[in-house]
Amino acid sequence: MLADYFGVLGFHALVAGARLGIFDALDSAPATPEGLALSLGLDHHGTDVLLRGLAGLGYVRSRRGVYRLTRASRLWLVSSSPSCLVEGLAFWERSACVYWPALEKAVRDGGPPVPFYTLTEDDPELSRSFQTWTAAVARRQAPATAAAIPVGRDARHMLDLGGSHAIYSLELLRLHPGLHATVVDLPQALESAQEHPRLRLHAGSFLDDELGEGYDVVLLFNIVHGLDDDQTARLLAKVALALNPGGTIVIGDQFRGPAPGRASRTLVDLLDLNYLVTIGGRIRPYREIVRLLRESGFIEPRHRRPLRSPATELAIATR
Repeated sequence: MLADYFGVLGFHALVAGARLGIFDALDSAPATPEGLALSLGLDHHGTDVLLRGLAGLGYVRSRRGVYRLTRASRLWLVSSSPSCLVEGLAFWERSACVYWPALEKAVRDGGPPVPFYTLTEDDPELSRSFQTWTAAVARRQAPATAAAIPVGRDARHMLDLGGSHAIYSLELLRLHPGLHATVVDLPQALESAQEHPRLRLHAGSFLDDELGEGYDVVLLFNIVHGLDDDQTARLLAKVALALNPGGTIVIGDQFRGPAPGRASRTLVDLLDLNYLVTIGGRIRPYREIVRLLRESGFIEPRHRRPLRSPATELAIATR
């Protein structure tokens, strides 16, 4: 129990270090606690204690009283890094401090009183933080993930449902110059997407709106874990109508099942709890995804685990 409690304290130490500018300051130059406190206008003792805590957590390292960033901190916690997650920490702080205390009620009721994605539409700051987090992860995973997705030589039109930042679509457009993509998501989510001459953004609900037709590839990344079986079946039926014969559906998500070691299994189980408390969702076993795909008329389901994509597995099937 103590390890769990101190894990929470460690998270708050990380957030404090980021907001106080410690990681950016150490990216500019190594520093002593006294020098860092002076440059950032902080208390000397408080800075010293925080730096020691961050060193124990692996975010900084110390040699002869001088602190430097670790490689992971340079990648994820420095504002000049393309993978910077600092803005995304606000989402995790809100999740840990506001949503998770309601876990007991979510377990009793089967979900939160107001789903997370409804909240983001009314809270631009929360939406930006969430999209910063998901986009940073997607940038790391997109090259390997896109390379694992089969796109026919004659494919011309792709539909990306819930694609928000559009990073997976953009990587597929880079790999396939003849492809055009349409991303459908809620208005706030699309604010994070970059422009591209072959990319169209459509604000709306893929659950309620018609999807159109004539698509060769449809992406559903991190969507199915937020839907119940009826919603998933209705969405897959709509996707089947939107796809050309022989078209490909790609579900990118986490799948519950055998995992290498207790730590990996626990991570998936805690993520499953996070989906319950924030969106009333759940992580399904791959076999359930296959069943839902087959019941919607899809054939040849296959499973892919792209390299450098530990947070996303693929279920691919043909119309």
